[in-house]
Amino acid sequence: MVARVMPFLPFRYAAGVVLALAAAALQAETLQDPTRPPASLLATPAQAASAPESSVQLQSVLLGKGRTPAAVISGEVVVLGGRFRDAKLVRITERFAVLRGPQGETTLPLLPDTTRQGHSPATPEPTR
Repeated sequence: MVARVMPFLPFRYAAGVVLALAAAALQAETLQDPTRPPASLLATPAQAASAPESSVQLQSVLLGKGRTPAAVISGEVVVLGGRFRDAKLVRITERFAVLRGPQGETTLPLLPDTTRQGHSPATPEPTR
């Protein structure tokens, strides 16, 4: 009787290993890469260009001695006097940037709440 059971043991082990590997492969397909950027950051440049004006965001300002002032606006580096879409970058400070376009001037704050008591983004600080 032992001789009859022994030939089936390697088959059972092999079948168990195959099923365990298949289950692991199926589970791995559902895991997401934690280092992958959000889908909104993976937009193509064409999608970004067609985004509404309200999605224009000042992300960084680049100021310093010996360098041309620049701003990162919606992922695009724009130097002072340069163009972003249909507007010209006319002013950059540590807290905001000003674009002048067909609709007039638009002040883009670096932080959501840049207003302080006695200071308004409508009267910006001078460009350095």
